[in-house]
Amino acid sequence: MKCKNKVKKIVVGLFLCMAFIVLGSIADSSLVRVQASSVVLSKSSESMICGTSAQIKTPYGYSNPQFSSSNKKVATVTSKGVVKAVRLGVVKITASSGSKKFTCTITVKPEKKSDVRLNYQAVFENQKVQLKLASDKYDTSQVNLKFESAYSQISKTGKCKGIRGIGWGSVDYLYGTFKKSTLLAVYSKNEIFRSMFGDEWVPDKYSFEIDAGVNYPIRIESMITDKPEKPSVIRKEGISILLDGKNMPDTMNLTPGKHTVTIAAGDCKYTESFTVSYSMKETFKRRDSTGWDAEYKEVIDAAFKAVDSVIKDGMTDEEKVKAIHDYLIYNADYVNDGDYQTAEKWAFGASGVLLHHEGVCGSYALAFYMMAEIAGVECDYVFGFVTTAPDVNHAWNRVKINGRWYYLDCTWDDPTGGGEERYLYYLSEQGWGDHIIISHMRLSARDKYEWTWYLTGD
Repeated sequence: MKCKNKVKKIVVGLFLCMAFIVLGSIADSSLVRVQASSVVLSKSSESMICGTSAQIKTPYGYSNPQFSSSNKKVATVTSKGVVKAVRLGVVKITASSGSKKFTCTITVKPEKKSDVRLNYQAVFENQKVQLKLASDKYDTSQVNLKFESAYSQISKTGKCKGIRGIGWGSVDYLYGTFKKSTLLAVYSKNEIFRSMFGDEWVPDKYSFEIDAGVNYPIRIESMITDKPEKPSVIRKEGISILLDGKNMPDTMNLTPGKHTVTIAAGDCKYTESFTVSYSMKETFKRRDSTGWDAEYKEVIDAAFKAVDSVIKDGMTDEEKVKAIHDYLIYNADYVNDGDYQTAEKWAFGASGVLLHHEGVCGSYALAFYMMAEIAGVECDYVFGFVTTAPDVNHAWNRVKINGRWYYLDCTWDDPTGGGEERYLYYLSEQGWGDHIIISHMRLSARDKYEWTWYLTGD
């Protein structure tokens, strides 16, 4: 009987020893995640994922410890030592028991590094900014970043004094035990505008390189990828581009008239305006001169008005050609009674015949070309010379009627000094022996810059 009692005491003793060993091992842990597998955080510096909770376990010997948080906006702690990470940042959780204190410095981190970024991922040259942590998922208001950067203009606290020169450089930013590396791009506003609209782009001016109604893929040279990228990609780098107040599309199609483009990095914005028109071919087709500078628009509108005055519904192409031919002869004369050498510049463009009612041969041919195209008659501007003056250039026209091409010369059908119309140089399939052709030119296909001369002679 005594033997049985002795065995029972030994078994009970062993059980109690094992229980104390298990409890003691738990007591030595510093921090254990709640509602998850135990995570021991026994060091003075630890980390937690924002939004999670954990249990502080004081070292052995702490009796009824009191818990406190150095920043309740980052993490709270209950009287039982349950820690909840509520915002990104660094916090100290302290357990006190009499004269004893245990402090665990906790870095509250994002679940993924990709969940956070700098508030500026791109800046303009010489732009002064304060770099901070930003996130679409987490509250970053309690984070104080430190910086290590290839840019000498960025201080350890993230104050950027303005970087000269475009390109990119590495930036490391950290708080507590969290660290991330990124690239900071530096852009030139002028280079962005030129990337989108061409090297000849000038703000607040008419754009010769952009036609209204045409699709233009918009690409900007990225400082990060070192290649042309869509505006949507540049936007992710931190540069916002707006067209008329809305995000710049990856493919732009403009209406004729004035437009504005704004580029912005953070609160730094640059807005420029420019004006576009249809190509000359579309201007003729649509009868819309919107967007052309005033001096060019005046000539185009004069051609529209002239066509409307002589072209009637139901006319055949041959009737249209005769009406235009006769209009020019009755409404214009050769400049200075034939002395082209003393003529003003406008006399060499369509403005001479259409606005001033006098001009050289080129003015006649240009005015006829414009009116024919507007009236829907296929036409060429013919360049060459005549045998009576081989050292002087001459211009006339060719039109297509019923599928056949015919030449006509309004200048030589208009007697110098005025008079009735003639038809000596009118609708010849072969041309004339005294007219030597150098080239046939379909001017509507020429760019708008060339048309500034065709319209005004300047």
